[in-house]
Amino acid sequence: MKKIFTLFLTLFIISTAAFSQPFAAAVTFRTPTVHFSYGKRYVETYSFTTVERNRQIANINAAYNQQVREAMNLRIAASRKIDLIQQLQRERNNKIEAVNNRFLDYRNKHNYNHYDRNFNWIK
Repeated sequence: MKKIFTLFLTLFIISTAAFSQPFAAAVTFRTPTVHFSYGKRYVETYSFTTVERNRQIANINAAYNQQVREAMNLRIAASRKIDLIQQLQRERNNKIEAVNNRFLDYRNKHNYNHYDRNFNWIK
């Protein structure tokens, strides 16, 4: 009798522990996940149109103009202003170059140097 009672108590504790977890957790642990990879052709491509590129360049130029106006109003020596403006020019040129490189990248679907009108790769 003692063994049967101990057996039922053990089964009760194990069953409550097993079924106390949510159903979704049990499914995720028991369901195998299968991933098929057909290369990274579609994952790596992105859309970056000329309109977006021109808008980003216009935003960069507007921010640069505002920074130059603020630098001109500073009360510092003229040589320091020139150095500051040259630094701002370098930053602006780097940002514009990054935008152009992103547009001219071969993964861009709107880069017409590498894709035809059906987005097929031109070799």
